[in-house]
Amino acid sequence: MSRLQRGFGLLEALLALAIGLMLLAAAGQVLVSSQQSWRLQGASARLQEDARLALQRLVQDIRMTGVFGCLATHAIDFPSAAAAQAFAAPLQITRTTDGRLASLSLLAGELPGAAGAPDWTVLSDCRTWAKVLAGGHLADGDSLAFPLRQQHYRVHDGSLMLSSGGLNARLIDNVKGLWITQVQAGEGQRLDIRLQLFEPTQQLEQQYELSVALRNRLPAP
Repeated sequence: MSRLQRGFGLLEALLALAIGLMLLAAAGQVLVSSQQSWRLQGASARLQEDARLALQRLVQDIRMTGVFGCLATHAIDFPSAAAAQAFAAPLQITRTTDGRLASLSLLAGELPGAAGAPDWTVLSDCRTWAKVLAGGHLADGDSLAFPLRQQHYRVHDGSLMLSSGGLNARLIDNVKGLWITQVQAGEGQRLDIRLQLFEPTQQLEQQYELSVALRNRLPAP
């Protein structure tokens, strides 16, 4: 047999097999890294969407807190001392021993399209009189109606819960911590919010912060 007719020897075959295995291992590592990166990006996107949903809802309710119609609170006729007390403290924050939010209660103007029934309605002619009625009521020809909701946020077992209009809902999961601080800022007030989310499967943690200016004057913190 001539040299030109010889096939691969054992050494060449082993070398080719080794190179092939190295290329296959490298390709597998790239595939695993790509899948891991894809899973992390997906988890990060889900956390961001959850944070956007929760913070957007919080901001809407905070900005509507203390919106009791067109007359000042002292001009409103309340049916009971309990109702007057609720209107006098429309924002209440309770915290755990380590400073995290335990619950946030807001007496706020009802958002359009909200499910359930309002807790209170302020009827007013926006000139001389206003009165509070329990539940939902429609305005007549001489008045305007301002429906109000008692919004209760709380963190329970890693979930942010919302009670509103007689309904209970889980807004988001994977909540590691939520901090809300009421701050006196010049002539107005604001709430500083910090939300910490943790995705256990990918061991991914993200934190979001924002400040929300209160539209109405509330009792100082």
